[in-house]
Amino acid sequence: MYRRISVHLDHGFDCPRRTRVALALARRHQAELVGIYASSAPPQYYYGESVMLSRTLNVIRDLQAQNRSAVQNAFLEAAAALDVPASVRAGEGSPSACVARFGRTSDVLVVSQENPEDVEAAHEVEFVEQTLLTAGRPVLVVPSSGDFPTLGERVLYCWDGSREAARALADAAPLLRTASHLVVLTMDEGAASRKEASVPFEDLATYCIAQGMPAPDHVRRDIKGVGVGSTILNAAADHSADLIVMGAYGHSKLREWAMGGATASILKSMTVPIMFSH
Repeated sequence: MYRRISVHLDHGFDCPRRTRVALALARRHQAELVGIYASSAPPQYYYGESVMLSRTLNVIRDLQAQNRSAVQNAFLEAAAALDVPASVRAGEGSPSACVARFGRTSDVLVVSQENPEDVEAAHEVEFVEQTLLTAGRPVLVVPSSGDFPTLGERVLYCWDGSREAARALADAAPLLRTASHLVVLTMDEGAASRKEASVPFEDLATYCIAQGMPAPDHVRRDIKGVGVGSTILNAAADHSADLIVMGAYGHSKLREWAMGGATASILKSMTVPIMFSH
């Protein structure tokens, strides 16, 4: 069971959608829900100083404080209505740094897919990617469209034998133990390039069963000419999955984050919530 879940709060119209998902998850696990307020930072750089500029900055700060209070109060009221214990956090720095910092003392973080039309959301280049790679916790990303009344009943788990995939399975275990159906997806680039997996599927299946998860079904897909991201989303649709579990691949170089191709692709086209682990 998850004991503490965090959700990103901001002024965007996607915030209520992910809050509903987080509240349902917290209620299901009888967990505490922490709302992390992280919105766009106020202007940091100015050319010169003046009394007018100082007054303008004070007005901006006052408006931000009022908006923050409104968002946090709405969150606490929604949690109280469902009898979910809740609290709020807020801090300085970029939105992803703030969410990652406070989220490290939670079991899972809930954020939204980037939505260019959500102009009031916390704006930061690659907010979701930055959070995935720096939080050190699993991140549940909610699509920017659609409603998700169920989560984790029918799960598609992406397995390639990697460290990230193994981490994802362990991070999602509390959800998978209550799932009714589990499908394990493995992918290759055609029969000619197919290699024996380093870990037999039977070992993975027996591990899942030992952990109290459903006995998984094994699905193998050829990604040649389709791509990893599309293959995953197609498999999720074919099996009516309401959750995808997968590892997030990426690395740091000169303080610039580069996500793996599959992760970046699926973040743009996702249709159901996805739990990523890195």
